[in-house]
This record gives sequence, structure tokens and C-alpha cells, in this order.
Amino acid sequence: MEKLKKMGIALILGLIMSFSSNSNVYVCDSSTSVAYHASDSCKGLNKCSHKIISLSVADATSRGKRACKICY
Repeated sequence: MEKLKKMGIALILGLIMSFSSNSNVYVCDSSTSVAYHASDSCKGLNKCSHKIISLSVADATSRGKRACKICY
């Protein structure tokens, strides 16, 4: 149940961000990364050994990414 709540919150945050104009997020360009970030300096990206790229929220979620638990 707790996991379902967290997923719902992440989905709501993603929807809110997708409605704001020009909102870009940052992701580690790796097939194993799981989250998108509000800033390219988020500590959640510290272990990224790949390129950090900027995407729209819609693109990030279509790649299977969720909101970062640190910066969102």
C-alpha cells in the first residue's frame, strides 16, 4: 500500500511538471537509471557514469523514469 502511495505521488508530481511551460528535467543517459531530476546538480545524479541529458518530463516518463525522491 505504501509503495502504491509513493507511485501515485510521483505520478501527480510528473503531471504537474508536464503542465508547466518549458519544464525540463535531467536524467542519467543509462538504461539502468530510474529517476528524473529537477537539477543537474542533484546528489541523486552523483553516481551517473554516463552523460547527463536534459529532457521534457513527458520524454523522461516515456523512458520509464520517475521523479527523484531527493529533489521532488
